[in-house]
Amino acid sequence: MTDEASPFLRVQPTEAKGAHRLELILDATAALIDESGYASLSIAAIAKRCEMSGPGVYRYFKDLTAIARALASRNLDRFVATVNSLLSDDDVEWQDALRTVVQAYCSMLRSEPGFRWLRLGDAIDRFLVSSESSNRLIVAQQTAALFVQRYDVDFRPDLVEHVEVLVEVSDALLARAFQSDPNGDQYFIDACTEIVIRYLDDYLAKPYDKPNPQ
Repeated sequence: MTDEASPFLRVQPTEAKGAHRLELILDATAALIDESGYASLSIAAIAKRCEMSGPGVYRYFKDLTAIARALASRNLDRFVATVNSLLSDDDVEWQDALRTVVQAYCSMLRSEPGFRWLRLGDAIDRFLVSSESSNRLIVAQQTAALFVQRYDVDFRPDLVEHVEVLVEVSDALLARAFQSDPNGDQYFIDACTEIVIRYLDDYLAKPYDKPNPQ
């Protein structure tokens, strides 16, 4: 099992068999959420899908909320890893990188079980990873850091705040795009892409006085 679920576990597995069981529990939970919604979820249903006993599930998680939090944290971790990978190419312009990130988010909404409901985890807990930084702020911080490292973008004191605006806007617009269309309404996807690129372009175009090195 990857580390992202460990804060929500009652018992940390020490063998591959236990880690595999944890993944089965999270995979089953995601599939059941997609099929019937979170309100219909139960430990019994998860255990049945995993071909495990109820006590076998409770061995690792104390309740449904802990399972959902672990699943949401896994989704957030996977998306952050995807962003890190997509922004690793120094030869790609940042505008194209943002387009690719939006496409990757849409891809997860289409194909990652449970992601359409959980998204970045806010449906369960806005502070999955840290009590001091929200899920979206963590994505914004890491994205801003990657922009500074790879796209010749000067770090500004308010850069993270502006990237967080992009995360908030993107999450809202893309949630709307997938509200009634499982493949995503292309109008809202295109609008989201255009808005985030134009917003960041306007921000970066503003004059900025770098502090003089001491």
